[in-house]
Amino acid sequence: MKLCELIDPTLSNKISALSTSLKSKYPIKDLFLSINSVGNLRIVSIIIDKEHRNMNVGSDIIKEINQFADKNNLKITLTPGLKDKHHGTTSRSRLIKFYKRFGFIENKGRNKDFTISDLMYRKPNQI
Repeated sequence: MKLCELIDPTLSNKISALSTSLKSKYPIKDLFLSINSVGNLRIVSIIIDKEHRNMNVGSDIIKEINQFADKNNLKITLTPGLKDKHHGTTSRSRLIKFYKRFGFIENKGRNKDFTISDLMYRKPNQI
């Protein structure tokens, strides 16, 4: 049995439902959410359709993911992508600034969480 199943046996289904809901609501080219080995929600990939970038779609998606994580008391982890013209990533530093606006912190220094390998994380807010 996985740790996430001990925490909430329906967590995989809830994350799958969230992903399906987001894909039906927003112009998403690619979205992949998972549960890491310690039971955190991991954002693996979010790619917005090119013609809908810079229209707050990414912000709206992150807000919904944050709400879901808060409701389910989950830490969110991610590693911002490197510059990639095909995926629309202009720079990792720009993405780091973007995610910081939504409560993510860099996984380094005093904030280093040795249980995760991702470069950023966000602790759940209690609702």
